[in-house]
Amino acid sequence: MEPLYQQTHKEVHQIQSHMGHQETADKQSVNLIENKTQASIPDISQLESLESLSRKEPPNKRQNAKLRVDQLKYDVQHLQTALRNFQQERQQEELLTRTFNPNVGCGAPCKAAVPPVRLRQPL
Repeated sequence: MEPLYQQTHKEVHQIQSHMGHQETADKQSVNLIENKTQASIPDISQLESLESLSRKEPPNKRQNAKLRVDQLKYDVQHLQTALRNFQQERQQEELLTRTFNPNVGCGAPCKAAVPPVRLRQPL
């Protein structure tokens, strides 16, 4: 159990480091960092096997092993939520800075000199 726990724990810390870099990265490298982060998040089967192994520990070590696995599960859930929130914020920002043009040829009367509309101008 210990080697698998150490590997998973190390992966979680690396992901946290990637998340820190993601917040300060430029727009071009954000997608690369985001994909790398998402691919690095340990899958649930690895956590389930850790949980199964913690139940097989000797009684005097079982409680501590269970607490460590539960903490890892919480950390992974927190990372998944943080990544999802970051993606939603980025998508929202993209929509707010997107330039919308009037429909042309839709049959509705529209003025030819209508400028494009921007929802939010960058500061």
